[in-house]
Amino acid sequence: MPQKRLKSLLPTPEKILESRTLKLFAPHLADPRLWHFNRHSLNKAVYIGVLTAFFPLPGQMLIALVGSLIFRANVPMALGLTWITNPLTSLPIFYAGYYIGAKILDVPPLSLRLIGRMIADFSLWALSDGVNPFVTYRGTVSLTAFCIGLILLAVMTSIVCGLAFKAIWRYKTVTSWQERREKTSAKSDDS
Repeated sequence: MPQKRLKSLLPTPEKILESRTLKLFAPHLADPRLWHFNRHSLNKAVYIGVLTAFFPLPGQMLIALVGSLIFRANVPMALGLTWITNPLTSLPIFYAGYYIGAKILDVPPLSLRLIGRMIADFSLWALSDGVNPFVTYRGTVSLTAFCIGLILLAVMTSIVCGLAFKAIWRYKTVTSWQERREKTSAKSDDS
């Protein structure tokens, strides 16, 4: 079973509770069902973690934690999957979301040159006395297209990842059963 491998990759309850924000939820996290490594709990965590990973907000882990508490999903798996969007992957994911939304709303997609200028202007604004990019690009970027595209991308990716996890888990389980059955039949043939 893939449980041992997953347990080694995911954080422990103690590690998660070291976070100052998550300590507020400590009484609710005492439920042992939130830490079980079974197919149902982990599969729900995949859906929750991947879905919340696409929210362009700080606090994705907090949203995933609340979702895990509501749906009784595995907390470490849901929190770990929120890191799908990280400093390296967020720009391509957010661009894909905007592109999908722009195609649906028939808005012109952003060019790579404009994205580069926006990043440069944002960094100048954040680190020095640059012009506020939220005012500069107000008419150029469609927030509606971004939100619609990102929601669709999040839902589709969450469903695909959840179904893929279920299929992989089933494959690993069946393979494990077959190996045990073959070992058992080989032992009984030897006697």
